[in-house]
Order: sequence, then C-alpha cells, then structure tokens
Amino acid sequence: MRFRVQKLIRDRLPAIMRAQGLAVFDRRLDDDEFVAALKDKLLEEAREVHEAASPAELADELADVMEVIAALVQASGLRPDDIEARRQAKRAERGGFDQRVFNAAVEAQDGLPAADYYLARPTQYPRED
Repeated sequence: MRFRVQKLIRDRLPAIMRAQGLAVFDRRLDDDEFVAALKDKLLEEAREVHEAASPAELADELADVMEVIAALVQASGLRPDDIEARRQAKRAERGGFDQRVFNAAVEAQDGLPAADYYLARPTQYPRED
C-alpha cells in the first residue's frame, strides 16, 4: 500500500519511518518551495493547536508551531530579534491580549475609509445587514 503525504516533515522522521519498515519517498525543497511548505505547515500546526484537548497536547502542538515559526524566520532571512521588535512595537501601539477583548462586530457609515478594510475582506468579515 502506498499513501500520499505531500507535506514538510521534521528532519529525522524519514530515518525513523524507514526503521519501522516503511519505504519513504522524500526530496529536498529549494528555497521558495521550503518557505511555501513552512507556511502550509504553520497552518497545519495551528489547526492541531485548535484541536488540542489537554494541556499536554496543547504544549506539544505549541512547540511544533514555535519550531515552524523559527524555521520560517530563518528561511525568510529574518532574525528573531527583528520579529520580537515588531511584536513589541505592535503591543505598544495596539496592546496585547491581556484584557481578553472579543470584538463581536463593527458598524460603519457608508463612505467611511475604515469600512474599506472590512469590505475588502468579505469572507473574513461578512456583512450582517
């Protein structure tokens, strides 16, 4: 039996899988493919964070997210300090999530420039009227 996988996996997994008797058909990605695969992997890991049912599962999945982020930062030619500086700047400007604020909806008058942001993203922000 052969199963399609088509995803980025951790470096040591092919050897682990082969030791289990599996035939693994892998290849190395070029730079652009790698960045794209890391972005896909980040979405996969984020879904697994969303589905985590226990604190231990959540910790494992968050560790995976952090590993993917670290690889994506490096592969994109960025530095962790650059990302941290942007995080802190955004926190200073917009705040963090400490107060647990949940925005249920916004309402805007026609022609208001801020409404264009929401109108340009109808899937993310569907109209309620």
